[in-house]
Amino acid sequence: MPKLHLKRTPQEDADRRAHKRRKRESKCARRSPKASSIHNDSADRKWDSSDSDAEYGNPNPPQPAAGSSSDSRYKPDYDAIRAELEEARFREKMADAFADDDGLDSLEARMNDYAHVPERWRTGSGQRTGAYYDRASDDDIFNLDPRHMDDEEYAEWIRAGMYRKTHAQEYAEEQERKALRDARRAQEKALKAENARLAKLAEAERTREILKKQARRLEYARENYHLRWKTILSTPDRGQNLLSFIDIPWPVLSAYRQKGSSSNKRDRGPALTLEDFTVDAIATFLVPTLGSGNEETDRRHRKDKIRETYLRFHPDKFEGRLMNQVRETDRQDVREAIGVVVRALNTLMGD
Repeated sequence: MPKLHLKRTPQEDADRRAHKRRKRESKCARRSPKASSIHNDSADRKWDSSDSDAEYGNPNPPQPAAGSSSDSRYKPDYDAIRAELEEARFREKMADAFADDDGLDSLEARMNDYAHVPERWRTGSGQRTGAYYDRASDDDIFNLDPRHMDDEEYAEWIRAGMYRKTHAQEYAEEQERKALRDARRAQEKALKAENARLAKLAEAERTREILKKQARRLEYARENYHLRWKTILSTPDRGQNLLSFIDIPWPVLSAYRQKGSSSNKRDRGPALTLEDFTVDAIATFLVPTLGSGNEETDRRHRKDKIRETYLRFHPDKFEGRLMNQVRETDRQDVREAIGVVVRALNTLMGD
C-alpha cells in the first residue's frame, strides 16, 4: 500500500518556514568570522603558559582579570542549540511517522487475509458455455455428499445441477465429446503399448539371431580347430611347407575365419595377437554350454577338454613334436603364445 501524503495546514506551513529560517541563521552564525576566531583562540589556548603550568602541577595558575573580554569568548551559541533541538524534534516526528506507516502496512496485510474470492471466480473464463462449466463438467462434484459440504461447495453443487438442467443439450454434447476424447486416448494408449510389445519382440528376435550366429561360428571354429590338429599330427614331415604363427590351431575364436568368408592364398588368416589369448576367450572356445542338466557330467566334460588342450600345448611336448615344423622367424612368437595358453589353462583347471 503506498504511503499517504496529506496536505499541510497553514499552521504547519508557517512552522516549516520558521524552522527553515532558523536553520539558515544557524548555518550563517557557524560560518561567521566571530565563530572562527573563537574556535582559533580556543585551539591556541592549548599552548598558553597557564595551561602548561596547570599541566605540570602549578597549584596557582594565573586567573583572568575581572571584567576582561575573555569571558565573552565562551558565550553559548543559542541559535546552534536551538537548531539542534529542532533537528532532534524533527527526527522524533519522522520516527513516529515511520511507525504509523508500519502499522498501516500490517493492518492492510491482515485485512487482505480475510479477502475471499469464490472458487468459480478464481479460474479463467473456461469454455464457451460458462465460467463455472469447467467445474460443473467434472462429475466429481456430484459424487460428494451435500451433508459434508461447506457453503461454497454446496452453492457450486446447486449451480452445477441447475446448469445441467437448463443446458441439457449442451451438457449432452459435451459428454459426447468427452467420451470421444477418452476413447481416442485409450486407443492411442493401446496402440502405443502394442508398438512397444512388438518392438520388444523384435529386439528379442534380433538377440536370438545374433546368439545363433555366434553359436554357429563357434561350432565351425571348433570343427576347424580339431581338423587342423588332426592334419598337423598326421603330417610329421612337411618339407618346405613349414607352419607360420597363424597356422597353429590356437584355442581362441579370433584365430579362425567365419564360415563362408572369402579366402585368398595371399591372405595368411585373421590378425592374431597375444592379447587375444585371455582366460575367458579360451574357456568360451573350449568348454561350450552343454545344458545337459547333470552338473557332474558337465564338470567332467569341462575337465577332459581342458586336459586334452593342456597336453597339446605343453611346452616340452610341443617343442619336441611340432616346433621343428614351425618357421624359424615365428618360433619365438609361438613359444610366447604357448606360455600364455598354458597359464590360462592352469587357471581354468584351478577353478
